[in-house]
Amino acid sequence: MQDLKYYVLWVKDSPLLKKYFDKYYNKLTSDLKEISDIWILSEEINKLLQVENRKFILNSDQSSVINLLYKEFVLKKSQKLLDKSVYVEMFKKEIDLFLAWKEQELIMNQWEKIYGTNIKLTNIDNNPFKTQEAHPEHHLNWAFIWYWERPEKEWLDVYNKTFELLKKLDEWIYDELNQIIDKIVPLWTARGLHNSASYKECIGHLYMWYTIDTKTPEINILEAIIHESSHNKLNLIMQFDEIVLNDKKEIYYSAIRPDARPIIWVFLWYHAFAPTMYIIMKAYVKWALWDDKLWFEKIVLYYIKTKFLQRTIKKYAVLTELWKEISEEIDFVILKMDELIRELNPSKELLLKAKEAQNKHFNEVNQNYNYLVY
Repeated sequence: MQDLKYYVLWVKDSPLLKKYFDKYYNKLTSDLKEISDIWILSEEINKLLQVENRKFILNSDQSSVINLLYKEFVLKKSQKLLDKSVYVEMFKKEIDLFLAWKEQELIMNQWEKIYGTNIKLTNIDNNPFKTQEAHPEHHLNWAFIWYWERPEKEWLDVYNKTFELLKKLDEWIYDELNQIIDKIVPLWTARGLHNSASYKECIGHLYMWYTIDTKTPEINILEAIIHESSHNKLNLIMQFDEIVLNDKKEIYYSAIRPDARPIIWVFLWYHAFAPTMYIIMKAYVKWALWDDKLWFEKIVLYYIKTKFLQRTIKKYAVLTELWKEISEEIDFVILKMDELIRELNPSKELLLKAKEAQNKHFNEVNQNYNYLVY
């Protein structure tokens, strides 16, 4: 495929990201003007809009608050200013610091950067949407944001190691993550489990767990970062362009989820899982996993699941012309995965085990959600 636009994979100085961040910036500044018009932070916003402010406004620490204020006071026409006063005051403080050239005191510039990047690892977080559950199994609580059983330095060390590995595996995604991600927020330490979250209203924030009982925590983190950054990328694009035209009341099976969802969600997982497993397969081929049996089994299983997602999208998704392009790029990634699976050469027994696990999942979801469309 010669004409990739990098909706799915990554490229240095991505023109696609620049195009959509330009659109996002224009949207945010327009939203600010409407917020100002209803006499919320009018003086501060007007001053902000008269200076060079792009980096400040696009940063997820500011854009998430702008999205909240616009949603509550412009779209919902809320009169309950006190309910959101903490965010109004927070935004006022940040604007005042920015206008006073005190950039080091801004929330967006505090804490340590991860290996060779501009991405911060910090528990200083002002995303107002964080109190909402970003994932059905997470049950997020803002009070969970912390380093928990491991010191901050160990968290930073393992993230440094993760990004160092990523740069060796794929320098383009390493570079593009610098364009789209501002901050990684520690959410929990866990054993035998790794969760992550992100929000469509907060492009640039990732919330990450740290799995502390694995030999390769950097691989767990790498998997989650690519998955959530793919969601960030698609959520940015989806603010301006439609993907799927199916009726949202139609519920479909997903090879990834234990429940059934509208096909737009199936597409979101499809878009995230293909590049994620592609990179994890590359990590295995390049010995970053050192012949880890559990990861090898997971790679084979999720290779099968990604193929299942592909069939679901091909058969049932009603795509716009733009999103047919994206689907074709995912097909290209899956062809790359096909090459890697041949190189990995799993045994017939392992392939059979993965297919049986996938069929079991399919049957369980169909039993629990017998009103599925297909």
